[in-house]
Amino acid sequence: MTGELMSNYPVSGLVPIVQIAAKSKVSAPTVTRLVTKLGYSGFAEFQNALRQEVQTQMFSPVDIYPSEETSVADGPALAKARYVQAITSTFQNMAPGDVEAAVEKLADASRPITLLGGRYSHVLASHLGAYLAMLRPRVSICPDQSGPRMSALVELDADSVAVVYDFRRYQATSIDWGKAAAKRGAFLILVTDQYLSPLSSTADALLTASSRGLEPFDSMVCAMAVNDMLISEVARIRGSDARDRLAAFEELQIAQEAGSGSRKG
Repeated sequence: MTGELMSNYPVSGLVPIVQIAAKSKVSAPTVTRLVTKLGYSGFAEFQNALRQEVQTQMFSPVDIYPSEETSVADGPALAKARYVQAITSTFQNMAPGDVEAAVEKLADASRPITLLGGRYSHVLASHLGAYLAMLRPRVSICPDQSGPRMSALVELDADSVAVVYDFRRYQATSIDWGKAAAKRGAFLILVTDQYLSPLSSTADALLTASSRGLEPFDSMVCAMAVNDMLISEVARIRGSDARDRLAAFEELQIAQEAGSGSRKG
């Protein structure tokens, strides 16, 4: 069990206790006893300590700005190595049960989906939302204004699916919205980085994507790959229903483009 906790530290210690227990092939009380021996009052205190440790390791893009000594010739090789490693790590460390649960809920057309992103991760929410809307009905992307966010919350209930993207530096408004969505009974899917958003302990399905890339910014490459996986899986599960809906979209798009071209002439 200690080996499991150290294999992908600190991410391995920030997932739900039942996940650690399952991977270690022990019971949840056994995990609790271990963290108690380490000096913590319980698993919650242990995870809080890990989060604080992660927070102290956080840095600004300014702190890791590329050195002027870095050779331009090294760029492509370095990028290839970094991104291949990051994508491999992302999918190797993703819990299959969480992926299956997320895909099942996203593919269920009877469940309305609301997606929310942060300052930069809103592009990920918009990307997933735009493609899901071509495969199934009742998909909405929550705007980055307090009024629409509150309106979206009012609509959520036990039949709803809420998808939240939260990456460091973690955004309080996204975390609060996600917690409120869960409190209203929505199935909460969280897509976050390897350091884990504080919202992780609330999520029903936790999908982690490595943010490792080239300096000076954290990368969204792996998160976009996770999006693409979800889109493909939803399309596969929905089958002919999604295919027919997509065909209708294609027909409308072709007609619109043809009409636009005739007006220009």
